[in-house]
Amino acid sequence: MPIEIRSILLYAGAGAIGTACHFLILLSMSPFVDVVLASTLGAVVGCTINYCLARWLVFADCQPRGGSPVRFLIVASLGIAINAVVMRSLAGYLPIVLSQAIASAIVLVSGYSLNRTWTFNAKPV
Repeated sequence: MPIEIRSILLYAGAGAIGTACHFLILLSMSPFVDVVLASTLGAVVGCTINYCLARWLVFADCQPRGGSPVRFLIVASLGIAINAVVMRSLAGYLPIVLSQAIASAIVLVSGYSLNRTWTFNAKPV
């Protein structure tokens, strides 16, 4: 399998693990605390897991730039914004699940590209 495809699949897998942890925390804490607090804590844990997995598995051979955790957070925030814009643009015209699938694909590719080049300073393959 080409390195780039392997790398993006690992990146997507890391994101899935972080998202699963986010949902686990949300669902386990929401009966006991405010749902927004539970979701926020889950998001922080999920993002931290995503960063660690991306750093250690996906971009392990890269020499990250200084401040890579902050850069990762900026890229994640941009991904949230892209997701919102795409959903707002498509949800009235397409089924919600299809709209979310399109938004998620755009966020995955853009997030991978930005993190690869800007956050983790990966060299072109």
